[in-house]
Amino acid sequence: FGRVGVCASTEGNGMIVRLIRRFLSTVWYLASLLLVVPCVTAGDVRQPDWSLEPRDVIEIQLRALQRNDTPTTDAGIAQTWAFSHPDNRQITGPLERFAAMLKGPNYRMLLDHRSHQIERVVRTPTMAIFRVRLVAVDGTQVSLKWQVTKVERGVFAGAWMTIGVSPPLRSRDAI
Repeated sequence: FGRVGVCASTEGNGMIVRLIRRFLSTVWYLASLLLVVPCVTAGDVRQPDWSLEPRDVIEIQLRALQRNDTPTTDAGIAQTWAFSHPDNRQITGPLERFAAMLKGPNYRMLLDHRSHQIERVVRTPTMAIFRVRLVAVDGTQVSLKWQVTKVERGVFAGAWMTIGVSPPLRSRDAI
């Protein structure tokens, strides 16, 4: 009985440590959002959670980008960043750099776009790829590959988040 009690206690302590780490990671993440984008509060940004399906994640991001400056300047970019996979953030972050990328020539048509359609291409238990057809504010039609994966560990473990978005192809150039 003594051994079982020790193992249970050790496992319980490990779980408590993981919960504390998850909590502190969440606090740090939310604090960083407030510091980098003071015009958007943490309450305005929806956070990833395990109950959202891959298509939901993309829809949340696209709708936010469609009305980028509502309710505040670059709120859509901040929302999109919130669903950016931790591995993707290492490449595209911090948020200021991510915002500059979205405002650059390759992705600016996502901002304030007129409409979009999301079509699933493939889905596995941990990864999904979608084709997004988008009509930009100037009427240009483009197609993008949008990939989401389940986060394996950390504060968002089990949640679907965007791991990558291809550069857009004009519809006439797409296969």
